[in-house]
Amino acid sequence: MIIRAVTLFYPIENGRLNDEDLREELRRLKGIIDRVSGKYGIEVRTWRVTLPFLESSWDFRELSMIVNRVSDGLGYIHSSLNVPMYFKVNVDDLVSAFLKSNSYMSIWVGDDERLDENNVDLFMGILKKLVDLGSWVSSRRIAALIGDAVLTPYYPDSINLGNRHGIALSLLYADDILKEGNKLVNALNGIFRRAEVIGKEIAEELGVEYLGIDASLSPWGLNSVVKAIEGIYGLRFGEPGTLSAIYDLNRSIWRALEDVKSTGFNEVMLPVAEDELLKSRVREGLVTFSKLIKYTVSCVAGIDMVPIPSSQLGLLRGLIRDLHAIVSIKRRSMGLRLIPYPGNEAEVDLGDFGSTPVMDMLR
Repeated sequence: MIIRAVTLFYPIENGRLNDEDLREELRRLKGIIDRVSGKYGIEVRTWRVTLPFLESSWDFRELSMIVNRVSDGLGYIHSSLNVPMYFKVNVDDLVSAFLKSNSYMSIWVGDDERLDENNVDLFMGILKKLVDLGSWVSSRRIAALIGDAVLTPYYPDSINLGNRHGIALSLLYADDILKEGNKLVNALNGIFRRAEVIGKEIAEELGVEYLGIDASLSPWGLNSVVKAIEGIYGLRFGEPGTLSAIYDLNRSIWRALEDVKSTGFNEVMLPVAEDELLKSRVREGLVTFSKLIKYTVSCVAGIDMVPIPSSQLGLLRGLIRDLHAIVSIKRRSMGLRLIPYPGNEAEVDLGDFGSTPVMDMLR
């Protein structure tokens, strides 16, 4: 097991943020992470700080710049531009703050019952604006949230719901469950309980609330969710039986969480750019865009980190409506993260995520 992220959910009081208080807390937290990870012999990949949904009385430009200024020097990434439903904001102002502050951003486009069409327009407008500015690659830091808002350490849909002050963890454990077979639930429970011990110790030493783990199964390059599914269920990902395998794995995760404090999504995740074997299955034609839509029935963020032709951005409204229908049926929230690419190549270099296939939304 690797701890993918230790996320600090930081409260905002009266729309203001004291940069010295935040800096001191982030310094303390980093020292605690270093000590606790050494004590348990465990790797922590990233550390993060998340703010609540924006409010109309806030100067979101100033807030996001303060968080960036404080966190950047300490190696943190941050989510400080989270847009709730029915929030009025200018696209140009929001994009400017987003690019200057290096924040991650979540746009809440609809709950279980209804879509906020203005926020659907906002999400589409932001992606188009980034293409026009030549900053399309920055769209990897933006997601639409569909369904009820959740408190998760996973970016970009990480929001400090309830203005809490606490710690939550996300994990990397795909390689740890490859050969578990009928012992899968016990293996998962052992992973989650060990993570909980570490999370509680970090929160207690920092003097904040322990909020839980998001036990979602996520990839990181060769630490592949697709490899884990293929190894456990004896299939090639994308073949008939894939949807059933994802659902069965989700049920194992849920059973293993029964005596563990959890928060967030707690489901299989399929971010295309982050999973090397999933990329291979896309190249082979085993996984198409329409199959990713199908898989959202039993996994979270099934359309995640997917490069698409920027010429297909006009299809995005229909896609969001389809995903909202799925959310309304299964009553579990999901994220949507697309990277609109203006070039004509079959693959695009996403830097630290490497070469990734561009997926046709009509296939």
